[in-house]
Amino acid sequence: MSYEEDYRRPYSAKCACGKGYLQFYRIYLSNDWGQEKENDTAVEIFCDSCKEKYHYERNYGNDYLVPNGLAFPKQRPELDRKYSYDDKEKLVKKYGREKIAAMVADMTAPKHRFIKNLENEDAISFANSWAQRYRKKSLAPMVSYLQKILDEYDDIEKSIAAKQPYNKKYEQEYNIFSKQIMETAEKSCQLSFRYDKERDEAEREQRRKEQEQYEEKHRYDDFEAIVHYDPSYKRDFSNQYWDSYFIKECIDPQHLSLDKSGYGKPIITIAKKYACVCQICGKEEDILSSNMKVLYDEDRGYYLAKCCSCHEISSFEAKTMDLLDQLGITYIREKSFDGLVGDSGKGLRFDFVLSKSADKDGKPIFDLAIELQGPHHYKKGYYDEFGTYVAEDNSYASDRFNRQIKYDDRKRQYCEQNGISLECIKYTTSNDQERLEKAIKKILKEHGYKYFVESEKHDDWMVY
Repeated sequence: MSYEEDYRRPYSAKCACGKGYLQFYRIYLSNDWGQEKENDTAVEIFCDSCKEKYHYERNYGNDYLVPNGLAFPKQRPELDRKYSYDDKEKLVKKYGREKIAAMVADMTAPKHRFIKNLENEDAISFANSWAQRYRKKSLAPMVSYLQKILDEYDDIEKSIAAKQPYNKKYEQEYNIFSKQIMETAEKSCQLSFRYDKERDEAEREQRRKEQEQYEEKHRYDDFEAIVHYDPSYKRDFSNQYWDSYFIKECIDPQHLSLDKSGYGKPIITIAKKYACVCQICGKEEDILSSNMKVLYDEDRGYYLAKCCSCHEISSFEAKTMDLLDQLGITYIREKSFDGLVGDSGKGLRFDFVLSKSADKDGKPIFDLAIELQGPHHYKKGYYDEFGTYVAEDNSYASDRFNRQIKYDDRKRQYCEQNGISLECIKYTTSNDQERLEKAIKKILKEHGYKYFVESEKHDDWMVY
């Protein structure tokens, strides 16, 4: 059951210079089962001065405006569990043989039956920690544990010595990591986001007026109907992409579609109409925002409500589009580049290309390409009329397979030469929604793309 947006609230924070602000929206969603969740949009900077000097980052629950050219380290040093000191080793490092022996002597002294009877400070500290951890105050198991450490002392010391270089290296790396975090935080401006009640009320009032205007315009209609906005209405698709289409502009902000079914009242749906052009064939079309979505049924799998007739789209591709849309990622489909062509002279296209920055002219700088690779990238064969890949080994299949491998290599070389990271997702992932989502999120994280996280709120943890 898909989630639908119920409402959203703006959250704002002052920028570094105090003349502008930063803002994101917390989106509240629910489904027909009564389940609810929240997502946060990406943070936007509304200050020309700060936008030139800073960029937004989130680091361990805190929000910052970070000077351009500087960034918080992303890879936290980790110590392999097998090199971590266990409890016995920690005690040996802390106390040493003589102190542990003194602790045992104090615990086994006459009339020392309880913790309160102990005299040795180390023994008292150890006993209290033990009692807190295990909820038992008897000295007998403590003595047994410490005596076992003394019996194994030489072996424990050898183990400590073997682990020490790894721990020392980890401590050095962690100190560097912590220093980088502190230095970056000192040079950055920490932000404090708060619910912007004034802005929220103003936007609500604007929506109320728009609704009133619409109702006034249509109150004399000679029939009763149910009127609603398409879920896509709140989104502005202008200057964005949908599949192979570039969406130039909105040409009708209130396009009305009437559905006169045989049951109940007619339904009027309000959507936006956009002028679009296919980046593959150049065909121009007017497309409703309500058709820019991914659909699903058991027979067809995932498919697009609208795509250009010049190419086909697989369920694997449609499913990936749906996931990227849910994560709030902007992408271009079926993207070709000058100089990257096949043997026939036609351009070779990437399934998805992404950009998180633009040049001085505002054109996107593409730094990531994602390829969805079906079985034809890995073995010889063909797709039958039902879309099933059939393995086949003949001269025709070999030529087709070798050509595919050659084209894949050309794409790889082009990316390497032009500073574009290329990630490939194998077809074995296509039928596992959870596995595919994990693969996409992993790719986005590794390449610094921020996306919505269902269970992680903006003020609780990182939003990638």
